[in-house]
Amino acid sequence: MQSSARKSTVGKTAVQLPELRIRVDDDLLEAFDHLCGVAGDLVGAVPPQLIAKHVLDITADGDWPVRQAAMMAIVARFRYAHRDQLRVSQRPKTATGLGLYQTRRFRSNARPYDTQLWSVLPLRASCGCPDFVRNSLGICKHILVALIDLLQRPRKFECALAVAPDSVGPALRWHPVRPMLGMGDWLERTTLRSNHGSAAVAVRAAKWFQLPGPDVATTLRGLSTGMPSGMPLKDRSGLGARRRDLVEDLLAFVQHEQRRDERDGHDGWDPALLRLLRYEKERLERIASDGLTPRQIAGHLRNLKCKLYAYQTDGVRRVLAAGRLLLADDMGLGKTIQAVACCHVWFRTHQVKRGLVIVPASLKSQWLREWHHFSDTPVRVVDGSPTERQAIYRNQKSGYLIANYEQVLRDLPLMHGWSPDAVVLDEAQRIKNWATKTASYVKQLQPRLRLVLTGTPLENRLDELYSILEWVDPLALEPVWRLGPWHTAWTDGRHEAKGARHLDTLRERLQPSLMRRVRQEVLDQLPARTDTRVSVALTPVQQNAHHDYSQSIAQLVRLSKKRPLSQVEFFRLMSLLTMQRMICNGMALFEYKDTWNSLRRQQPTNAVLERLASPKLVEFRELVRSLVIDQRRKVLVFSQWRRMLQLAHWVVQDLLAADGCRAVFFSGHESQKRRTHNIVDFHDDPNARLMLATDAGGVGLNLQRAANCCINLEVPWNPAVLEQRVGRIYRLGQKHPIEVYNLVSEDGLESHICSLVGNKKALFTGLFDGTCNEVAFERSGSFLSKVESVIEDLPALTLAGAEGDNFVDDDSGDRLGDDDAASSAIDSAAVNDDAASLAMDSASVGDDARDDVEPVVGGDSMAADNEVSGPALAARVGEAFAKVRMRAQNDGSLTLEAPPEAAAALAAVFRGMADMFGRTASN
Repeated sequence: MQSSARKSTVGKTAVQLPELRIRVDDDLLEAFDHLCGVAGDLVGAVPPQLIAKHVLDITADGDWPVRQAAMMAIVARFRYAHRDQLRVSQRPKTATGLGLYQTRRFRSNARPYDTQLWSVLPLRASCGCPDFVRNSLGICKHILVALIDLLQRPRKFECALAVAPDSVGPALRWHPVRPMLGMGDWLERTTLRSNHGSAAVAVRAAKWFQLPGPDVATTLRGLSTGMPSGMPLKDRSGLGARRRDLVEDLLAFVQHEQRRDERDGHDGWDPALLRLLRYEKERLERIASDGLTPRQIAGHLRNLKCKLYAYQTDGVRRVLAAGRLLLADDMGLGKTIQAVACCHVWFRTHQVKRGLVIVPASLKSQWLREWHHFSDTPVRVVDGSPTERQAIYRNQKSGYLIANYEQVLRDLPLMHGWSPDAVVLDEAQRIKNWATKTASYVKQLQPRLRLVLTGTPLENRLDELYSILEWVDPLALEPVWRLGPWHTAWTDGRHEAKGARHLDTLRERLQPSLMRRVRQEVLDQLPARTDTRVSVALTPVQQNAHHDYSQSIAQLVRLSKKRPLSQVEFFRLMSLLTMQRMICNGMALFEYKDTWNSLRRQQPTNAVLERLASPKLVEFRELVRSLVIDQRRKVLVFSQWRRMLQLAHWVVQDLLAADGCRAVFFSGHESQKRRTHNIVDFHDDPNARLMLATDAGGVGLNLQRAANCCINLEVPWNPAVLEQRVGRIYRLGQKHPIEVYNLVSEDGLESHICSLVGNKKALFTGLFDGTCNEVAFERSGSFLSKVESVIEDLPALTLAGAEGDNFVDDDSGDRLGDDDAASSAIDSAAVNDDAASLAMDSASVGDDARDDVEPVVGGDSMAADNEVSGPALAARVGEAFAKVRMRAQNDGSLTLEAPPEAAAALAAVFRGMADMFGRTASN
């Protein structure tokens, strides 16, 4: 038994609250006290004991990481209520202060949200806002504002405390907390009290329930309200019809209760249930109206220019039946072909008059070729100046348009005006970070039909999958704040991740809106693949340079054990690790600026190569000699740094020239026209035997008819990126065995990457391609503990005495915890202890990390738009600043000099900062 009395303070007003008597089970007392401590004064005028008890109620089946995440999610909603200056615009006139509230922003004319308070302890409430129906917290910022308003009236609050939760509330009510396990269909959490009245709408609603006795709430009777994806279409349509009937009957009853409440007042109605029923009715009506019979689908697929494989036909049927789907087939299984087929059928059946296909800029020409190869449905690429693009949207009356993601940022009003009936997103990992401009702008498109394509729906974290899937089905993976803590297997101390758990629940919830086939299912149609790890030893020069950075890394790791790193410190750590990775590739890359101008005029003799301290270049030269010269094969070469590709080209150009062949590039450094020309040459010119590509070429390219060998000059942090690279040649249409060569420096940071890659690949495979419910990682630990393992071979005094004058241990500045690296997401705080590690994976510095990257500054964090994460941007910024030279002039002025690539990176950062300060000032 717990009791408390405290003052409630809102602004300058203090009121004495009545004593709260909160009953907590003995085994939960410790958790209760911790939660009260977490809440502290962060919950404003609401007693933390009340919120702590509510958290225990809604996480009864969870553990401490889930409870802690729930409390942080509620605290965030307090902050947003204050930020939005929410006010109560209407309150109930009841003696208890319970009933219907309406809230709106200060001085806003927008329609207020309806909020029902039914009891205070335990808290029972409902709100019609989008957040409440999705967050599984049983609370939202509007409910908090109503609760604070009630707390300011102590007499009414004391009467409200005496109200038993089972004695009030609507006849038809929805439970807002999704179960921890299982499908958790929201409709199955609807209950009906037997005193529902005798109106016709009440009778129709009651027939769906079993009512055991007076005043007893009961759930839906024996009805499978879900719609399993594997069910045959004819059965799905029958189940869908039953669900539509159910939704219509319940909706009619809730609307009847709403009108009755407005007329004469009673126990109220459920605003959240009303919103959900309206959403579900619209969704089911859309599916019914867009549905096609198997005969119709087969007839229009016969009109395609090429025949689909059986599994591709199944994929098309699934998309057409659902109307909205995430198609996550393994790379190389023909997602583009299936998308074209869906667009073809939609257009031929008049379901789509206008459609929009959004792809990476480098893939627009390829999409156009594939489209014309399979379908004669009208299509056009959006290109040109703003005036020319505007004319395309104005003049194209029907058919499909192919645009790139960067154009969404510039042409969103034009796209809205064009009103596409269907939108297809290719390489949808571009919207994996919900906080970027690209994700925000794309999700503002609200077509009736939506098809999302990606072979890597999960690259690093579950919240990335959530961000992608949200546009397809916003309820599929809710609540997002619970994803990390509930599906992470923690160590005994609950501070580090040791694996993933409850994957059966994730798979079940993904099934209705995600379809994935893996390569093993069609393996008999694919050639064999051989992966070879080519070990390369570091030279003494590399070892010394590598060790120099380990000391600074150790200092930051040591500091992180005392307190969370600030953003500046975290970005510094990312930059140091990136420098070590460059050293692993060779001193020629690390000292590129100082060596390239002289190096490019020399031949790669043994003496020159030895002076470079870059053994990977020597190994690469021998691989090219064997594969390209002796075996006369075409080879695809990847690196994250274009400078590394430039060095690789230099080290083999004499071999290529002597054999009458050449290399072509595919990176962000070339124009789109040049990249397209190089792809054609690599396919058609027998002398173009080597393609040197950054990860700009790691997505979407189809090179299976050009090459059957891939060399990775370094192993990416992210296994999905590695598979994307190999997937360019290992896909349907490949007629030869595949060989993959990964160059790995065994004595440095790069050799430790393998454990990180193994952990992430285990999670991806376990979730999408496996059947187990848990996955154990090869090594446990948060990101910083993994960094510590990288430098564990240093002398003991390195970590013990790593704290130096440059790392002051104080509480100033914005802290960036290990579990929330550069993320301002409302629900990601304190829920993913491995987030920092996973955020680092796309780190890439150099001339051209990716195509058309626009940095974005928003909230409390800085991140590059999709393709470059916060830590990656930090690495680029760190390198850019290192290239800046400051010169004093005779007149006392200063001149800053920087090469073009550094100037571009810094200019983007400054533009983003100016945008952030401008928005802050305007608010």
